[in-house]
Amino acid sequence: MGQNGSLGNVVVDGQGFTLYRFDKDTPNPSRSNCTGQCAVTWPPVLTKNTISFRNLNANALGAIQRPDGTQQVTLGGWPLYRYSQDQVPGQATGQGVGGTWFAAAPNGSKAGS
Repeated sequence: MGQNGSLGNVVVDGQGFTLYRFDKDTPNPSRSNCTGQCAVTWPPVLTKNTISFRNLNANALGAIQRPDGTQQVTLGGWPLYRYSQDQVPGQATGQGVGGTWFAAAPNGSKAGS
């Protein structure tokens, strides 16, 4: 978990990059609707083994299978992504993009709301 000055607590990866959720995905059942070029701009957070994040409820973490067979990390049912335009740890330039992308809060909801 990380801290963003305007958004409060946000979920970050092991390198400190902000993780995002997409309003066109679904949390129940967990499903990603970001494939093709979307997944190039918004790379999914993938896992092969155990999912581990510090300061997050382990029961809220999960994974779904993507169409290509990879496993994508979910939080509160929402698939997680990075934003290719975030250049340094702590940036959250993907916040609000297209009115559908938002930094993930520690429970999987939208950060800053």
